[in-house]
Amino acid sequence: MSVTGSGVSKEAVEWGFRLLAGRTPVNKDEFNAFLALPDLDAMRRAFTNIGGFHAFFDSAMTGAPTWRAPLFLLRPSEVQGLEWRFQPPDLDNPVSQLCTAAQYAEPTYAEIVEAMGMYPAPSRVLWEQAWIISVIATAGLIAPGKRGLGIETAHERIAAVAAARGVGIQAIGRGVAGTHGAEARRTQLFHPEAVDLQNFDALVRFESLEPGETGRLAGSEFDFVWSVNLPARLGSVEAAMQAFETAMAALRPGGVAAHAFTFNLTSDETTWEFPDLVIVRRRDVEALAARLIAAGHSVLPLNTHPGHAPEDERVKSEPGNTPEHRQRHGLLVSTSFGLAIRKAG
Repeated sequence: MSVTGSGVSKEAVEWGFRLLAGRTPVNKDEFNAFLALPDLDAMRRAFTNIGGFHAFFDSAMTGAPTWRAPLFLLRPSEVQGLEWRFQPPDLDNPVSQLCTAAQYAEPTYAEIVEAMGMYPAPSRVLWEQAWIISVIATAGLIAPGKRGLGIETAHERIAAVAAARGVGIQAIGRGVAGTHGAEARRTQLFHPEAVDLQNFDALVRFESLEPGETGRLAGSEFDFVWSVNLPARLGSVEAAMQAFETAMAALRPGGVAAHAFTFNLTSDETTWEFPDLVIVRRRDVEALAARLIAAGHSVLPLNTHPGHAPEDERVKSEPGNTPEHRQRHGLLVSTSFGLAIRKAG
């Protein structure tokens, strides 16, 4: 057996891919990355972090990759003033809640997704937008004359749905000033299936502004503010939590904030913070809730029920372009969560 200077042999890497990953290397770079590891223990640890290993490990007991709810989701919140619930969440009465399979089958989900001009398929990306729209609509804020603020908006359809119903929208993002801002407004936020161009142009505008600088909009008296996957766009949990707090200044008294993001279903301790993947823990949500409540705001009840449909147990281990309902990222499993806040007053 030939051994490289690193202490890992080519044969060991080849067998590792066959036995632990269940596949061949994607390319030479992946093979060489494993070959460069210092020893066999490091190589074993590296293999336990790839999707193929977890797909095998997760399916050992049931025959299919599965996940089980950890105890930290089942314990009541200890945050003073934060109501905790543990019941199957729904979109008719939205609170701060997890994405679950049952919500995809609700008439409310279908109604909102169809208003977005899309087919109501089971999708975390659609659920995040549907939950935000449901929170805002339940508060009576999707109506002519109301005003909404979208933070670091991308291609979500919330602005289009709101503008089609007479709501004025201010969308903010980074590095899109001047003509680029005008182009971004249409290319990102205009969806003809959900709103006509005349209403869109009259009611939706785009401004270049850092998410953490929404304090500059203090006194703007927006009726609602929203964001989708802001932690990943900012690169850290802390930056996103600060941005959520700062955004409260732009709301009128009694206004509502609705933020959807990736949530940690595995651990309340370990998490990932990468440039394109940030997984928020329950402890992060509760720490933010404690600060908001201390400032006089209220957080809609925290419902940590993860659902009990078979689909809520199944895990997708291999990465893809679209987040799965339950997605594994190395040691962690994630889904979407929505945090709803009402401003003091």
